[in-house]
This record gives sequence, structure tokens and C-alpha cells, in this order.
Amino acid sequence: MNTQERIRLALHYIEQNLDEPLSLEEVAQQSMYAPHHFHHIFRGLIGEGVAEYQRRLKLQRAANALLYSNRQIIDIALQAGYGSQEAFTRAFKRWCGYTPYYYRKCSPKHELLSGEMLMNSTHSLLKENNLTVKIKTLPEMHVASIRHTGDYSRCGEAYDMLCQWADTQNLLNNQTQFLGICYDDPKITPKEKCRYDACIVVDASANVSGEANMQTIPEGRYATVVHKGSYETLYITYAALFGEWLPASGEELKEAPSIQFYLNTVENTPPDELRTELRIALM
Repeated sequence: MNTQERIRLALHYIEQNLDEPLSLEEVAQQSMYAPHHFHHIFRGLIGEGVAEYQRRLKLQRAANALLYSNRQIIDIALQAGYGSQEAFTRAFKRWCGYTPYYYRKCSPKHELLSGEMLMNSTHSLLKENNLTVKIKTLPEMHVASIRHTGDYSRCGEAYDMLCQWADTQNLLNNQTQFLGICYDDPKITPKEKCRYDACIVVDASANVSGEANMQTIPEGRYATVVHKGSYETLYITYAALFGEWLPASGEELKEAPSIQFYLNTVENTPPDELRTELRIALM
């Protein structure tokens, strides 16, 4: 199956279990993707995350119930997962711009989008953000790393420790290359459980001990794309890579964490001029 067919299985599963408290892992299993890859692919193709998609489908079902049934608004609200009519009204108005009462009374024109319609949208994150994906065959790389567990916004603490360690080993100079190995997606993994390895590239013969660990990043084929701008907007480039480029490429992912190769650093670069090469291992 190609990527679209695998995501359709997930869409169908969500639609068939709309009132169930689905976990990301459970939905990802339907598509046969690992959860951290699945989230990026789903968001890139559909334009919203699994929880957002499920929430919107419930609101669309509620809209139909308002128009084509005589059920009380509170009953419709409860079925949609809201504990009160007031909470439902706020969410419904944020979604379509109308209160449930007005929607039922006036039946305003409002497009109800399916997952299939969203998947086939001509909207292109690659073009909008001027992103070019390249497949590179990269050699084996050795890195010294220090693990950070927690909010990704505090990864700098691990790099401070890594740089202090590297300085004592005479491994730090103006040619040192920095990268990060990302095991979790902060949009689906609790911040306090996100795993990230802060790394510097070292020679295979380097003596790595103490606070740092030696890791080997295997040689192989990688899909690469350069993200331009703040680290806070990396998710957009991930969505474009996984959700737009990958389905059209015919390529298959390896079960491996993503790599962020930092072409410049926050110490001497304004946020909008930061450059980060994302590397995703391919079969």
C-alpha cells in the first residue's frame, strides 16, 4: 500500500470509532507506521492532528444533527463530547462562526470537509515555504552525545554540558558540527518524556567517556530538507516532508529517529536566519 492508502485506513478507523477515546498509538497501528512518523504524515496530508480531526468530525456530525433532527441542543452537545451546552456553543462557534441555535434556525452555508477531501487538497506546504527535498547517500558518522529528557525548549542545557565536556577533551573548535537526534514528537509525547540526544561529530578514534556517550549514525540514504527559521516552526517542515513529499516520492521510511543537523547556531544567528537540515532515514 502507498502512503495515502495507509492513511485512509487510519481515517476510516477514526470515523468508525468516533465516540471512542482513541490513542495515537492505536490509530497509527492501523496505518502500520510508527507513531512518531505517523503523526507527521497524518498532519502533513490532512492538515490537522488526529485529535483535531476527530474533534472536527464530531462537530460536523453535530451540525448535521442540528439541521436534520429535532434533538435538544444539550443532547447533541453531550454526544459531541462536551459537558455543557455553553462549552459546546463556544467550540461550535469557533469552528464555523455560528452558534448552534443560529445554525439550526438559519442553515447557513458551511462546507463540511472529509479526510479524503483534505488529503486531495492542492494546498502545498513545500511550495508555500520554498522547501526542496533531496535524497542523499550519507557516510557513517560518529557522534559524542548527552541525553536530554524533557521539554525540547530546554535542550540547550544538554548542549552546555556537552560543550563543557568536549572542551576538556580538546574536541571543541570553530569547525565542530552540532546535531540533534530526536526520538519523540512533542505534539504527541508529554513534554517531560521527550527524548533528545545533543551531539557533536567526532572521529571514530575519539575517547568518549564520562558524561558523554559514543554513538554511530549508520550510513545510508536520507531524505533531507533545509528548514529556514526558528526551531519553533520546525513542525511545518516536518509536515511538508512526511505528509507531502513522502507520499509522492514512493520512498519507504526506516524505523529510525529523525536527525536535525544544525548549519548555524542560536548563539550568533537571529531566529529567522537559522538553518537546520532535517534528515530522515530511508529504506
